[in-house]
Order: sequence, then C-alpha cells, then structure tokens
Amino acid sequence: MRYAVTGATGFIGTRLVAHLTALGHDVTALVRDPRRPVPGARTETVDLVTGTGLREATADADVVVHLAALTHAADPRALTTVNTGGTRRLVAALAAQPHPPRLVYCSSLAASGPGRLRHENDPPAPVSAYGRSKLGGEQALREADTRLPALTVRPPIVYGPGDRHFLPSLTAAARTGLLPAVGRRGPRRYSLLHVDDLCRALLTAAESGTPGAVYHAGDGTEHLWSDIGAAVAAAVGRRPPRVVHLPVPLALAAARTLGRTGILNPDKVGEARHPSWTTAPGTLPSFTPRITWPDGLRSTLSPAPLDIRSST
Repeated sequence: MRYAVTGATGFIGTRLVAHLTALGHDVTALVRDPRRPVPGARTETVDLVTGTGLREATADADVVVHLAALTHAADPRALTTVNTGGTRRLVAALAAQPHPPRLVYCSSLAASGPGRLRHENDPPAPVSAYGRSKLGGEQALREADTRLPALTVRPPIVYGPGDRHFLPSLTAAARTGLLPAVGRRGPRRYSLLHVDDLCRALLTAAESGTPGAVYHAGDGTEHLWSDIGAAVAAAVGRRPPRVVHLPVPLALAAARTLGRTGILNPDKVGEARHPSWTTAPGTLPSFTPRITWPDGLRSTLSPAPLDIRSST
C-alpha cells in the first residue's frame, strides 16, 4: 500500500516508517525540512500551518498517518495553531481528493483527560492546552466524517528507542535518587505503550479500524509512578529513587522560571498534578500489545535492529 506519514522525522515517525518499509509498503514522508532525509521513504515538503503542499503530497496515498504535532510551546496558542489548525488543513486537503485516502490520526490520552481506566466513550475532559489542541484535531475529523474515512488512536505515554524525553528525564531523576511528583501525596498511576506497539496499533487502525472511531491503546497495565522510577533506577544500577511531592504552586513557579518551552512547563504541570492517567483496554480490532514494560525498558536501553516479525 501507499502510505504518507506526517511527523516522519520524529520519535514515533521514524519508527513507523521503519515498520512500513520493513513490510514492503511504499512510504512518502511529509516533512517541513527537506534537508532531513527519512531512510526508506521519499520526502515531500509540506507546511501544516499554511497547508502548502498537502494536497499534492497526498494525491496518490492509500493511507495517511498523521503524527506531526507540538507537545509543548512557550505560547499555548501555538499548540492550537499546529495541532488543531494543522489537522484541519490536512483533513481539508484529503477530503478534496477525488478518492480520499484513509486518515489515521495519532491523538493522545491527554485529549481524553486524566482518570483511572479511561474508556474510549468517556466524555473528553482535557486539562491542558496540549490536550485541548489534540481534541480539536479529533473534532476536525468528526466534522469531515461524510467526506473522509478517518479514525483516531489515543496512546498514553509512549517510550522506546529514539525517545528523547520520557526515559531520559526518568534516568536523570534516578541518578539523583529523587523522583518528582506534582501535587498531594498518594499513589500515581500511568499507562505506558512501547513505540513498536503503537506502530502496530496505527497499522491495525489503517487496515481494520472503523472510520469515525476513537481507539485507546495502552499496554494493559496500570503502572505506579514509584515502580516506574524503581525499574529505571535498577536498569542504570541505582537504588529506587525517593518520590518527592512538589506543591503545585512551587512546580508552576519552577516551570515558569526554568523551562517554558521544555518538558518542564506550566501546561505539563497542569497534567502532572493529576494522580492517574490510565486507559482501560481499547477496542481496536485485532490489536493486542506485545511488549511489556520490563522488556520494553531493556530494549530501549539496549536497542536492537527492528525485526520485521515484530511488525506483523
């Protein structure tokens, strides 16, 4: 099949392109910077902010997987511009094709909102500008449902080879012996998903998902924050870190002072203050996560070449 992938140079995108090319699919990487080649794919330059090049670059695609997104920004309005507005422009370009391709939109559990074992049909309640911007992208798909076969996959925290944020931040915390948590004391729970399992979920959605559907995808386990930190610490030869609870005002002050555009920013503090971000098992047909957290952690810290058998 002919796939087009936005965000193909990012963490998830590079892994998805590797899966697609290993399976023999024809892949077009939709990129902002043509100087960044994507192994195994041809590149087309597009701009989600203006819509430039989108219709031409997707004219022959059977499936478009939309990964490109901002996860943080100094100005929250930039999240809306890229994540909501960019998705609208992509939807419009695809819907205008004589034979529109299937669109698989990679959203986020942040669009659903916090809570334990969130279901796909629970009313969305995002608590961050990022979550609202991703939910806005989902709304763009719904508005075009009579013109475009499109569906949404919402992953939780994604980790794996190429992860530049989640595990590196945890590893740094483990080495200090302190694991920060925002808000009141008590257990904190998260769903996780290895990037290769996310790629499988996206490909399964492309092949057998129902247009108009929203699918959650997690590894099927509620992970305690303290256990996640302990596993990372053990992997780097350290003792389990002590969980340090930061009052919300202090965390917000630190975010404003130290890193409005990085992982530590007020928007992410707004998410981190909630103690649970977990998803109930999703209903995506024929998808079962294969990679457990211990195995996924080991494979991330000692990455091996992608095995084509893991993609099928």
